[in-house]
Amino acid sequence: GLECDGTNGGLCCRQQFYIDFRLIGWNDWIIAPAGYYGNYCEGSCPAYLAGVPGSASSFHTAVVNQYRMRGMSPGSVNSCCIPTKLSTMSMLYFDDEYNIVKRDVPNMIVEECGC
Repeated sequence: GLECDGTNGGLCCRQQFYIDFRLIGWNDWIIAPAGYYGNYCEGSCPAYLAGVPGSASSFHTAVVNQYRMRGMSPGSVNSCCIPTKLSTMSMLYFDDEYNIVKRDVPNMIVEECGC
């Protein structure tokens, strides 16, 4: 996946984004970390990318993209830039009974994006 660094021409890419738990008022129950790079996906998924190996997030997307490449799909059918690889993050927090809990939370960090 591409990194959003200003050189990708607006194509689907991963944008770094820091989430500060204090700014959203969650610092009263999340002990650690204070924040993290959760990141997000942005950008376009033009039809000419449809044939690029690894650019499709699923087999369904690859099949639909073949129609798009050949101009056979309805005009409203477009691919979206979405996370294709997510990773786990460890957190330390207070549960409802004020016990300290350490949990590995899945799918917290966007690592790669695709169409």
